[in-house]
Amino acid sequence: MERQDIEVFLVLAEELHFARTAERLHVSAATISQTIAKLERRFGASLFHRTTRRVELTSLGRQLRDDLQPAHAQIQAAIARAIAAGHGITGTLELGYMSAAVAQVVLRLADSFRDHVPGRRVTIRETALADLFGPLRRAEVDLSVLPLPVEEPDLTVGPVLLSEPAMLAVPADHRLAHRVRVDHYEIARERVFFADTLPGYWIDHHLPAPGRLTESLPGFQEILAYVTSGHGVALVGAQTPHFYPRPGLICIPVEGDAAFDYALVWRTDRLRTIAEAFLRHITPTCSRPAPAQLDPRVNRPPALRGHAPDAARR
Repeated sequence: MERQDIEVFLVLAEELHFARTAERLHVSAATISQTIAKLERRFGASLFHRTTRRVELTSLGRQLRDDLQPAHAQIQAAIARAIAAGHGITGTLELGYMSAAVAQVVLRLADSFRDHVPGRRVTIRETALADLFGPLRRAEVDLSVLPLPVEEPDLTVGPVLLSEPAMLAVPADHRLAHRVRVDHYEIARERVFFADTLPGYWIDHHLPAPGRLTESLPGFQEILAYVTSGHGVALVGAQTPHFYPRPGLICIPVEGDAAFDYALVWRTDRLRTIAEAFLRHITPTCSRPAPAQLDPRVNRPPALRGHAPDAARR
């Protein structure tokens, strides 16, 4: 059997659908049918039962699949290792992240990358909210998933991995606690806590209405503590109730299509080959590509989509 014939058979044995197999292998459905027919003539028996409703492996097909899969996986891994070594994709990829919601996305992509490039190691490390850019600048991580906006001339913003709808965190006895959703003008009447690492125009972008009080805090847990104790409110991502549940904390959806975006960021002057390979691998699965209109050396993507930023912080 030729390598292409083996791949056609194994993918069809997994998909059990001729059109999906053709789509995965970037060939026509007729090519898949012709390849399987050729193999069945060679073996003198059917590999698949076909009806108008379904495709199933025959007993011979199951035996051939079970015999071929381990050897094919070893060959694919050997080829991937040779390509990786030939292109200098060596060492360990260090990924940074800064929230539990982002961690799930990062781990899934890391596993996929390891499967695609066998033999490469990927490690992750949590980044403190008070030191978002430090690990990148100290070369402790190659890539870091950070909340937008990133306004740092020495850092480049890449594709968006996660977008979370915005919610308002309030104490359970707050006047808005039983609302289905809130608008920005209601939020603007409140004392709003936010992380002190965020640039000034970020909060302006969230709350375009005048008359607000804002106060920065060093970390997310501190923000939630102040909100739960009744000292104010905070704008948070939609996954906060799931990952950071607290008695007495209520999260209410914010009107509009506002969302917090988290993107891959790296030092403009330092992008290792293994990091480039990771970016190429994960880009098709990203929420959105990097903002094309921005100079990668001076990144000012909006923190919340759907609202025009003020000209300057009041």
